[in-house]
Amino acid sequence: MFLCQLLLAQFALDTVFTHVGVMPSFGNCGMSDETPEARKECADQALVQFISRQLVYPEEAVNNRVEGTVYVNFIVDQFGRVQSPSLLMDIGSGCGEAALEVVKSMPAWTPGQHDGQPVKVKLNLPIQFSLRKTDSSERYSITWGDIVGDTVTLQQLQHNLPFSVYVRGPEGDNRYIDQLGFSYLKGKRTYSAISRGGVGEEMASLIQKIKGGGSLTISASVQEEGHFVEVSRTFQVLE
Repeated sequence: MFLCQLLLAQFALDTVFTHVGVMPSFGNCGMSDETPEARKECADQALVQFISRQLVYPEEAVNNRVEGTVYVNFIVDQFGRVQSPSLLMDIGSGCGEAALEVVKSMPAWTPGQHDGQPVKVKLNLPIQFSLRKTDSSERYSITWGDIVGDTVTLQQLQHNLPFSVYVRGPEGDNRYIDQLGFSYLKGKRTYSAISRGGVGEEMASLIQKIKGGGSLTISASVQEEGHFVEVSRTFQVLE
């Protein structure tokens, strides 16, 4: 029995998994006492910030106006160390090498776990290269459920509460929301609520208070090359 357990433990240590019950986590979020969703949100934010700070756009790619997404494959071992980074898809002009350098410079992750034991996990990471630099938020768009146009009914607001707010970047890609805000203005009264990216309880309570009329503004803070971009969209709430 002991030998069998020992062999199973050795098998877990030697095997490289692609999916486990607890996936590897970047930054200092893996040991948080918060929910798995909150840990994932924290880790995703930390990873986006790290890539934004470390990524160097190759001069050759700038001169050739090369843009796109490089995909890097690597292993996070049972100690959290990044190992064996390699390119899955490259766009040329030095972008692949630049993406690999970012991965190689990563600090230790919180390792993934299988049956309660830390194990090796293989991950794929997309790293985007974009030359379009501007502080204007007009290149971004906010969507929330099935709301279209610039008007919304009370029924639509209630219907969309379970759904996430999304911000799409210039290439149509979903951007991580650092901070999300709802602001309702009617007459001289303003009600507002903020969260770390999701439609939280305070926002749901705000929506419940809306009686019709006035305007609802959804605002979001996203990152572009290490800088924050504020994006907003305003709806007139129908009576």
